Amino acid sequence: MYKKIMVGYDGTKFSDCALKEAISLAKASSAKLLLVTAPEIDIEFQAMAPEANELMEKKGRTDLDLAAAKVKKAGLSCETKIVLTPSTQEALVETARKNKVDLIVLGTHGRSGIMRLLMGSTTARVIGHAHCSVLVVRCP
Repeated sequence: MYKKIMVGYDGTKFSDCALKEAISLAKASSAKLLLVTAPEIDIEFQAMAPEANELMEKKGRTDLDLAAAKVKKAGLSCETKIVLTPSTQEALVETARKNKVDLIVLGTHGRSGIMRLLMGSTTARVIGHAHCSVLVVRCP
């Protein structure tokens, strides 16, 4: 089964659904959990607001602490990582590779049509570039 499961976590209800699924899978397979948040830092915005990195990192830490508490409540432990990056999908793929993850679990917003075309899909790009399996979890 799985040895190490990574969850892309951003504090939204979609990532909460992914976390819930990853917890179930980790329990069933005795896998280790890695929770990762990778907020995108726009270089031009950063030049105008240099405190943005600190604020994004603080929010990421708060989100991961809350997620880690949910993992602990479920009777498991986890590792957490924050990666400030110009590309969330690249950071997730690279973090999974470096940490020898064998499953990435992501939530999806379920956008379609013109909204997906305009906004892109981090999940779709992770699926296309990950070295391992990717489980996409839809929220009810």
